[in-house]
Amino acid sequence: MVGAAAALALALPLAAGFATVPASATVRTPFDHCDGGDAPDRVLRATLDGEDPRGVSVATLVPGDVFSARTDNFSILRIDWWGTTKDPDGDEGRIAGPGWPAPTLAPYMLMVKAFSRVTNRPIRLDDGEVSTTAWRPVGSNSPCYIYRGSASGRLRFQVNDPKRDDNGGQENITVLVFRRP
Repeated sequence: MVGAAAALALALPLAAGFATVPASATVRTPFDHCDGGDAPDRVLRATLDGEDPRGVSVATLVPGDVFSARTDNFSILRIDWWGTTKDPDGDEGRIAGPGWPAPTLAPYMLMVKAFSRVTNRPIRLDDGEVSTTAWRPVGSNSPCYIYRGSASGRLRFQVNDPKRDDNGGQENITVLVFRRP
């Protein structure tokens, strides 16, 4: 009986202590800040020239950085010599298919991939559901991605188009970076 009373005497203060911890004491991660629309720690800008088939690379990320990318209202890409234009979301609702740089994404969509600064090898990007080195969708407003490299890396933006040498126009990209505390 004494053992049960001692256990109860110990359990009550512990339970009371847990009840007094405020909900605001929860630590928010960089992904939470990105997903919640908070102010970023860094803002990077790049312009993807539609005539450059290599795409455009942006800045340095460190392991654990989280980012999202957006384009402005003036981001229009010409996809052929006849003047057909697309916004950064490309042909929404369609899947590109075989022969495209990213067959599972929409044709002509703005996309991103991470590369190591040291080895130039692809680095995994994680959106909270899928972690892959494949091209990831950006469009006009990307989801948040966690940079999963073990060393610093860079982002490369490109348009999902198998024939980029006839492109023109430009896409103005803003990258919002959220750092680990």
